[in-house]
Amino acid sequence: MSENISANPLVSFCFTTFKRGAILKSTLESIRLQGYTNYEVIVSDNDPEASGRHFVESMNDPRFKYFSNGQNLGMKPSFNKSLERSSGEYIVMIADDDPVYPDMLQTLIDLRASHPGYGMYMGGCDWFCADKDVAKQYKLDVGTNSCISNEHDLNFVQIFTPSDFIMNLFTFRIFSHFLWSTCIVKREILVKLGGIPDYGTPFLGDYAYMSVSSTQGVVVLNRSLGCQTIHKENFGRNQNEQLPVLTRNFPVYMESKLSYLPEWPEIKQLMERFFGLWITGHMAFLHHYYKKNGLDNKSLVEAEQEVMKTGFVNRFRIKYQLKKNTPALHDFIVKAKKLIKG
Repeated sequence: MSENISANPLVSFCFTTFKRGAILKSTLESIRLQGYTNYEVIVSDNDPEASGRHFVESMNDPRFKYFSNGQNLGMKPSFNKSLERSSGEYIVMIADDDPVYPDMLQTLIDLRASHPGYGMYMGGCDWFCADKDVAKQYKLDVGTNSCISNEHDLNFVQIFTPSDFIMNLFTFRIFSHFLWSTCIVKREILVKLGGIPDYGTPFLGDYAYMSVSSTQGVVVLNRSLGCQTIHKENFGRNQNEQLPVLTRNFPVYMESKLSYLPEWPEIKQLMERFFGLWITGHMAFLHHYYKKNGLDNKSLVEAEQEVMKTGFVNRFRIKYQLKKNTPALHDFIVKAKKLIKG
């Protein structure tokens, strides 16, 4: 049963937004449908013209609180502004285009009650795609695509130590994809960390966030609690200059936060393998995307040259060239290897 609305909310939803009022409103509506009611919503707006104010105030709900940053701080600093402005014991970091399901909070609060004492409680997610061309490029179905595990029953619960969680996160043994808005994290953990990860780019921010937030252990439920909207305006298609920044800074940031773990040498190897596969896959996708849409790929080629200078990324150069130039052959080889392994 939900707790009553109070001056001290248990959960704070922390948003950043920038000139996407209609999308923001849709996600705010998904929060207002929550069965669990003891929460607040903090929206930090990067638009100097404060265009998001109307959409937050139109909720006509004192739990929904609007703040103008006065300038465009960027995604990560704006998220951290929302964290500063929050007061809940637990935090949900949420993008303005990733709605959550009506039972999301109640499910996680129940999970907390049945497994007390951990720092993060997490559910799975779906990917939702309405555009057939975008779906084809991502190899998705039009509509809802589940990202939860097929290795476990629905509602299966797993409990992880920090090291086990991070190793499973980077090897996709929990879910095929993750969404930070389908988990609650103790605010004290994020404050101690200095806020959400900020290493110069939003790329892979969700993986960094979940990794460094696992310090008090993680409880994971095999059930979708929200969805990531896949559309033509998703972050990552026009920020090629940030890919070398990511390659330089992400591994350094992760080591600075996780090297205290005894298992760090093993985690580092898994993290570097994950990173190499992710960034080469992302760049291959962009090459196909630009070609299909007749876009100039000069900035991508420049970024690619810088990224591939990094040793643990360059190890995947053959796989990358296959995905980039002969994707059908790459997919055939991957399927053949899976069949051989049984």
